[in-house]
Amino acid sequence: MTQNPNRPIHPARMSLAEIEATWQTDDGTPLPECTYDPELHTGPRLTIESTEERTAREAVAREVCATCPALSLCEQYARRTRPTSGIWAGLPAAALTTYNTDLADMEVA
Repeated sequence: MTQNPNRPIHPARMSLAEIEATWQTDDGTPLPECTYDPELHTGPRLTIESTEERTAREAVAREVCATCPALSLCEQYARRTRPTSGIWAGLPAAALTTYNTDLADMEVA
């Protein structure tokens, strides 16, 4: 499967080498909690989930993100790449897009 270069890869789908290269940390990159259960953060690949199932899955994903050692790195990456789906640093992609849009609309004093 070919990766769309305009769509960021969720950390849950990255290898440790990709995480280190993408996040460029000097002090050792922590392995994100989402790598242990990728579908929790990105959704199932082969089935369609109901609204209730999605809501429950995303709630658990946010709880996992809250204690993740890579939380701040994930948030920085997500705000820079503007994902369109998944849970990133405890936030749905839509919330990250809204936040970035709000910042762009602010005036500098």
